[in-house]
Amino acid sequence: MSFLSDFESRIGAVFGAAPQGYTEPFSFKKLAKRAAREMENETYEIDGVDTAPALYTVLVSATDDSLMRPLYEQITYETSAFVTAQAQKKGYAFVGSPLVRFMVDPSLKSGKFAVFAENVDEGTLARLREEERAFLAGSSSAGGAAAQVHPRGKRRRAAAAPSPAPASAPTPEPETPAADGLDVMPLEAVDLVPLVPSTSTPRPVPLGGPAPVVIPGEGPGAVPVPQTQRRSVPLVDPRRGVGDVAATPEPAPEPEPQVATCLLIDRQSGRTYTASAPSTIVGRERSQAGVVLRDPNVSRRHAELSFDGRDWHIADLGSTNGTLVNDVDVRECVLRDGDLITLGLTNLEFRENPR
Repeated sequence: MSFLSDFESRIGAVFGAAPQGYTEPFSFKKLAKRAAREMENETYEIDGVDTAPALYTVLVSATDDSLMRPLYEQITYETSAFVTAQAQKKGYAFVGSPLVRFMVDPSLKSGKFAVFAENVDEGTLARLREEERAFLAGSSSAGGAAAQVHPRGKRRRAAAAPSPAPASAPTPEPETPAADGLDVMPLEAVDLVPLVPSTSTPRPVPLGGPAPVVIPGEGPGAVPVPQTQRRSVPLVDPRRGVGDVAATPEPAPEPEPQVATCLLIDRQSGRTYTASAPSTIVGRERSQAGVVLRDPNVSRRHAELSFDGRDWHIADLGSTNGTLVNDVDVRECVLRDGDLITLGLTNLEFRENPR
C-alpha cells in the first residue's frame, strides 16, 4: 500500500471511530498531495543537506473547523506522519519533527482549504509547537484552529516572532501555491513565489541517512564539467612595458554610485527582503513585484517603496486590504527605522540599510 493510500485509510479510521455526524469535510487525499507538493517547493539544500520545511499550516473554513476540532490531535498526527514518510523516502531532513496546524480563514467556504509549508528555524518551530500543544490540551486559545485569520488592521499577535537582526537578502525561491479552490485564492495567485528563507540558517536533522549530493557531470542529462587547476604563472605587472620601461599608467576607474536599499523583516518567520531605490513594488505576483509575499490577503500590486534621496516612503497601490504602518491605515507616508508595516496578514519590520 502506498503512503497516500495508507494515509487516506488512517484518516478514514479517525472519522469512522468518531461519534455519528463526524464526516470528512473535504478530501484528505487532496490535502496530502498539496502538502507533498509544498514540501517539494520549499525544500532547499542547507549545509549540503536537502532540508524540507517542518511547518505546515492548513487553512479551513469556520464550519469545517468546528466539525474537526475534537479530532485535530489525531488528524495532525497522521498528517505529520505522512509528511515525515514522504521526506524519508526522498532522503530529506528536517530541523525538527514536522508540525501541522489548522487555522480558520473566514473567507473560505466549507469543503475548501489551502496548505502552506515554511522552512522556519528550530527555535520558532519549538515555540509554535508549544502553542499547538496548549491549544489541543484546551489550556490556551492561542494557535491551532482557534487562531483565525484576522480582518484588516489586526495583527496575529500569537504568531509573531521576536524581531531578528537585519541581514543581507537571501536568494529568492520558486514556489507553487496550494489553494484548493477559488474561495481561497484567485487564479492569478497561481504565479506566486515563496517567501525568502530565514537569514538564520537552521541546522538540519537528517532522517534515515544522509541526503543525496548531486555532483556535476553525474546523473541523467548532466553535462560533464572538466576539472580546472590554477596555472603556475609568474606575477606580472601589466602596467610595466618590455625591458622594465614604465608604461603610461591608466587612470583609476571612478567608483560606481551605491544604490540605496532597505530591509523588510517578516516578524513571524524572520525572513528578510531587500528593496532597492528608486522604487520597489511589494505584492504577491512575481511578474509585477520586486518583493513577493506569499500571502493570499496581499494584492498582486499591494504597495510601493520609494526613495527620494533622503527618506524612504511607502504608498498603497489601491490594495484590497490596505496598508498599515504601526497599526495605522495609510495611503502614503515616510518610513522610519523600526516601523511596522502590515500587508494582509504579514507584518514586516522596516530597517534602513546604511550606505
